[in-house]
Amino acid sequence: MVNSGANAQPAAIQALFNKAVTAQAQGNHEGVVTRLKKILKQIPDQPQVLNMCAHSLAELGEFKAAMDMLQKAINSSPGFLDSWINLGVVQQKTGDFEAAAHSYDRFCKLNPGSAIGYVNFANVCQLLKRFDEAVNAYERALTIVPDNAGVWSNMSRASLHTGNWEKSLNAADQTLTLNPGHTGAMAIKSVALAELGRGAEVAALVDFDRLIEKIEFDAPEGFADLAEFNDALCAHCLNHPSLVFEPSDNTTMQGHQTGILSHDKDMGPIGPLLELIDAAVRDYQSSHPIDGSHPFLAQQPTRWNYDIWGTVLGAQGHQAPHIHRSGWLSGCYYAKIPDAINADGDDQAGWIEFGRPQDHPLSKAPPVVRSYQPHEGMVVLFPSYFYHRTEPFVSQEKRISIAFDILPVA
Repeated sequence: MVNSGANAQPAAIQALFNKAVTAQAQGNHEGVVTRLKKILKQIPDQPQVLNMCAHSLAELGEFKAAMDMLQKAINSSPGFLDSWINLGVVQQKTGDFEAAAHSYDRFCKLNPGSAIGYVNFANVCQLLKRFDEAVNAYERALTIVPDNAGVWSNMSRASLHTGNWEKSLNAADQTLTLNPGHTGAMAIKSVALAELGRGAEVAALVDFDRLIEKIEFDAPEGFADLAEFNDALCAHCLNHPSLVFEPSDNTTMQGHQTGILSHDKDMGPIGPLLELIDAAVRDYQSSHPIDGSHPFLAQQPTRWNYDIWGTVLGAQGHQAPHIHRSGWLSGCYYAKIPDAINADGDDQAGWIEFGRPQDHPLSKAPPVVRSYQPHEGMVVLFPSYFYHRTEPFVSQEKRISIAFDILPVA
């Protein structure tokens, strides 16, 4: 029940609030805001209404209005917890990480028994590169939610940046105990083991020979030959409306990338490509049977969906080291490779390289890497936790590849 105040009409206000709750459940945030603003004309300082209205404003992208409303709720009721944490969320979305850290910290002080405040504070501390604070906050959260694999995973990542390799390894192992096959944890474990000098264990976990497969695709039905199929794939990517240069929060440098092509109603040549990929994935499973002694091979999905996207690189285009956190198995199909990459030579310009992790300032272990020269019609399959990148190249031609993730379905 909304506390409507002495001068308001409780029944009418409660009816409006109930309609706003229904609208929010339906995702109708415009309806939420319209109804709640009517209530706020009568009871302007009601924190529950201000907080709920601010949430819908943020969903509509009206971040400043949302923050103003949340600050009003805090001024009205400084102990209203939801306003503090929601203010932090909106501040974080707008990139004001320092302000978000303050709001989350305030929430933690008001509600020290809630893990979400410590987790949000730690997450934003990572963005601010305050890694020691992040680790401490994750540890506080884990005293409250010791079985939360996501928090253990986040702590393992933060611990890499502090140079505490043992703590990072322990947190990664805890993650894998709670969530076997966790992609991020296996990646971080490989880094921590390398820094601890446990090379044999790294080699077993990131086994290039055993776990990477290169396959040659033939043209699917409906295409005269592989060249015609690749031309269709290239045209589809180059003309796709989602193609953007250096998308944010992405590792594509000096190049363009599409959105998820498997979401399209008409996928064009991506449909036949996915059929080829699906057959290759099932062959991969057959040739890599379940092995309980290996954290990747111990988990083999029976059903999955696909994310698939195109990457178009020009001169000096490359991918920085990364993993595919949502996937079990990932891959890349090469539709267009410049002659400069195919040419014989000592350099590996335009090649795909595995085994080099993302930069960690305190890291000293030299990476053990394996590189593969791409060519048109080739697909490479690899576990999604394998760090990989591409080397820059110099050419007037485009390098066009189509990457994909196998997303397990529970």
